[in-house]
Amino acid sequence: MSKFYRYDFRNKAENVDNFIRYMLARTLQMFEYNGLPETIPQKELERLLQVQGYAFITEYEGKLYAFTGGLGGQQGVYGEPTEIVIANPALKFNKTLNIERDGVLINNDDMRQGLIPLISKYATILNENEITMILSTINKRVNNLISVSDDNTAESAKQYLKGLEEGNIGYIMESRLYESLKAKSNSETNSTRLIDLIELQQYIKASLYNELGLNSNFNMKRERLIKPEVEMNTSSIYPLVDNMLHCRQEAVEKINDMYGTSITVEFSSSWAEREEVLDNSDEELEDLENDET
Repeated sequence: MSKFYRYDFRNKAENVDNFIRYMLARTLQMFEYNGLPETIPQKELERLLQVQGYAFITEYEGKLYAFTGGLGGQQGVYGEPTEIVIANPALKFNKTLNIERDGVLINNDDMRQGLIPLISKYATILNENEITMILSTINKRVNNLISVSDDNTAESAKQYLKGLEEGNIGYIMESRLYESLKAKSNSETNSTRLIDLIELQQYIKASLYNELGLNSNFNMKRERLIKPEVEMNTSSIYPLVDNMLHCRQEAVEKINDMYGTSITVEFSSSWAEREEVLDNSDEELEDLENDET
C-alpha cells in the first residue's frame, strides 16, 4: 500500500464513507458533558447516539455503561419499545432489560434517527457533483468530442483521453489514425458551466451545515443579503440540534435521579457560540444599513 492516501474520485462508496467520518469528527464536538463517569467517555457516548440513534445507560458490576442493543418487547401505548437486548462481548454481558426500570434510554433525537441518514444524503449529492466538476475540468482540456469507426481507433482514442486526464499535453499520431477520427465541437453539447457546479457544491454544503445548526450562507444572488433574509435563515437552522439537546438533557435528568449522579450537558464548540454570532451579525447588519442611509 502506498504511504500516502490517493484520492480516487470514482470510488463513490469510499468517498461517501470518508465524508461521513469527517463530518462525525465535527459533530462529536457538538455537546459538552460534565460529571460523566469514567466508564462512559463523552466521545463514545456521542458516537453511539449520533451513529446508532440511541444509547442505553445501565449499571453493570457497580459501574455505569452506555450500551446499544435490540429494542423490542411488548409495545407501549404509543408503540414504543419496552425492552432492550444487550450483548456486549467485552464485558461478557448478555441480558434483556426493561427500558423503564433497568436503566435510561437516551435518544439522539425524538425519532431516534441519529445523524447518519442526514449526513449520508448530503455526502452522496456532494460526491456526485464533485465527480461532475472533476470531469468537467478534465473535459476542458478537450475542445472536441471524438467519434470512431473501429475498435483499434477506439482504443487509441481511449489512450489519448487517458493521457489528457493524467495531464499529458499532446500526442503524435499516424496519419491513418488521425484521418479515422471524427470530432465534434465540445462547446455545443456542454451546457453546464463549471461556475454552476461550484455554486451547487457550496449550496449543498451550506444546506448540510444549516441542518446541523451551523449558520452557513448559501446566497446564490451574488449580492449582499438584507437583514430579514439573514434572520429568516438563522431562525430555521436550530430545531434539530435543539431537539438533540433536549433529548440529552431529559435523559441526563433521569440518570441523575436513578443513579445519584450529577451529569449535565450543554452545547459546545461552534454550537455554543451561536448566540454571540447572531448578536454580532445583527450589529454588523445594522451598521451596514446605517451606512446606506
